[in-house]
Amino acid sequence: MSGWPNPVKAIILFSALWCAIPLALGDDSYFPIKPKAGGEGITTFESRWYGKSLERMNEPRLPGLVKDVNAVVYRLMILPTWGNPVVVRVQKHGELYSLSARRLDGQGGYDPGKLVEAKNIELSADDSKALGVLIQNLNFFQLSTEDPITGMDGDEWIIEGVAEGKYHVVVRWCADSYDPEKRKLTTFLALCRFLLDESTLSERPKNKGRKLM
Repeated sequence: MSGWPNPVKAIILFSALWCAIPLALGDDSYFPIKPKAGGEGITTFESRWYGKSLERMNEPRLPGLVKDVNAVVYRLMILPTWGNPVVVRVQKHGELYSLSARRLDGQGGYDPGKLVEAKNIELSADDSKALGVLIQNLNFFQLSTEDPITGMDGDEWIIEGVAEGKYHVVVRWCADSYDPEKRKLTTFLALCRFLLDESTLSERPKNKGRKLM
């Protein structure tokens, strides 16, 4: 399947395409589209797929926040092929962070469903400080958008970030599986687990995909 960075995306295309059409026709996109020659962003298909769940959650479009050089926002989205899509977004206000978490009741690889769980939490000073350290340790804006590990089914882990007038997105397939240390995902996973724990969402991703050799 030439042109598909991850086979699971080809598998779900036919069930996802009809839901993605409104996003394809809209003027606004949740993600910058990567030009064929390379550069920052993701594919048009990924933008439609990921954006479909964000739209159902009424999430903001983070690339537009770069106009505010003081904005500091990070958003984790996990899309299990066979489980509920979840999002955890944090935004800095002075020295403290607020947290918003959302869960849909569908399947991330097909119809993501409707919003069934929402949490809005003000992090304590200690938790905000711990979060700041995790973000600093990650060196988020130096990470590549993708890595070469792909497979069938499983989870898509997507982190977006806005800080100092810059936007970046990082996508990892099954980030907690298949040699995360070798893939240099220790700090990535530390941040993700912190956000999931603080979100107090009732469901967590449980998929494990099949790695392609």
